[in-house]
Amino acid sequence: MYGRIENKGHPFYSLYFVYTELSTKDGWPPEEFSAFVSSIIEAGFNPEDISGVRGRLKELSLEPYDRLSSALVDTIATHIAKNN
Repeated sequence: MYGRIENKGHPFYSLYFVYTELSTKDGWPPEEFSAFVSSIIEAGFNPEDISGVRGRLKELSLEPYDRLSSALVDTIATHIAKNN
């Protein structure tokens, strides 16, 4: 399954993302716990406090997983939050 970013205000507008965890084909990496931590920034969470959220998840043995680098997705989420 794949999806295109249709929001013209998004920094990745028109890029496609492939969701390999939804594939029924063999050969993809196994599904893992996903904590898309940066998404809470878009909902109003202070970006300066996001490392504490990731730290707490790690304390609970739940690895935060943002698909892209944490710094990049935090920057994108902060950009979106500021524009909303």
